[in-house]
Amino acid sequence: MGDTSNPPFFYMYQCFFRELGVCLPFSQFECDFLNFVNSAPCQLHPNSWGFLRDFQVLCSILGIGLSLPVFLHF
Repeated sequence: MGDTSNPPFFYMYQCFFRELGVCLPFSQFECDFLNFVNSAPCQLHPNSWGFLRDFQVLCSILGIGLSLPVFLHF
């Protein structure tokens, strides 16, 4: 079937980590969102990641619980 010794991987832009502050491993909120939209991390545009990150920071500052339903309503 093929060589299975290589671990799975995906490509990402460097700006995710440098400018947007995205960290690995992804938070539960980020994983929930990726599962909801049924996408791989590299399929989201950097602006989408920025919006996710901004929402996380806003919830942290306001003391609001971070959840996918709240984000989708926002």
